[in-house]
Amino acid sequence: MNNVLAVDIGGTHFRTGLFDEQGRRLLVLEGDTDRVAGRDWMLNQLAARCRELMAQTDAPVKACGLSFGGPVDFRSQSVTSVHSAGWKGFELGKWMQESLGIPCRLDNDANAGALGEYHYGAGRGAKSMVYITISTGIGSGIVYDGKLLRGKDYMAGELGHIPVSDSGARCSCGGRGCLESFSSGGAIESRARDWAERRPERVARMVELSGGGEITAKGLMQAAAEGDVAATHILRETTRWLARGLLMVIRILNPDVIVLGGGVAQSGVILLDSLHTFLDELASPTITYSTEIVTATLGNYSPLYGAAAMGLDISRD
Repeated sequence: MNNVLAVDIGGTHFRTGLFDEQGRRLLVLEGDTDRVAGRDWMLNQLAARCRELMAQTDAPVKACGLSFGGPVDFRSQSVTSVHSAGWKGFELGKWMQESLGIPCRLDNDANAGALGEYHYGAGRGAKSMVYITISTGIGSGIVYDGKLLRGKDYMAGELGHIPVSDSGARCSCGGRGCLESFSSGGAIESRARDWAERRPERVARMVELSGGGEITAKGLMQAAAEGDVAATHILRETTRWLARGLLMVIRILNPDVIVLGGGVAQSGVILLDSLHTFLDELASPTITYSTEIVTATLGNYSPLYGAAAMGLDISRD
């Protein structure tokens, strides 16, 4: 039986894993990302941990899949991220391949998360699936019949950068009115800061649940689940825009299922209930749909499982 390595590089955490040829997770090593230490520190960590995993199995390790938390040029197997210093233009796929001596494939975390949920999570059994990760930003991946839809310029699935309004804050992509600037974790926290400045007496519970400092999306969602009025108002504003974005996806692609992943989606029922309220308001009596909207079952591990799926794919070539 052959094994594969999987790597998930995130802005906060990173993971390396060993998987068998059925996609079962055998071993995982996790660590906190040191942004200050930079790219070289991360590369050394990844190489050392991957070699450690390879040493713990008697089975051949045939390939490695890599998930990177930021923009990636799939064709050149390089990182294009401008958000993390030292990574822009770096040929990560090639570097890992040379370091480990096995074939490696790199993709962004949204596409990797899509593959993970499609093969091993909430998308199992579906013919078509759209995965949307809602964290600091919004990323997504589209899977049809087992394959990622990439598009002519390898830009298919940039749902976070669909303009849903002609106003709003400037998005991280440089545009204005993007879904990400209305419904991401960053947008949630920005609205919370506005409330804290204008109505500080209304945000006490959100501050408490966020650890006493700046309000986090997680703390806000927890407060909303408790019925906090201000948190519920921000949640409704967030899901009102998200519903518009999801309805566009449904009308254009009509997938079997939309899977919501990322930190914000881990709030579960409180997010889905609010989202369905606005989807019902936007519904057309003549254009109906049966697309399911669910939360990811693999949680934070969706991209790692997707990286394993990439490794398994190239190991079979």
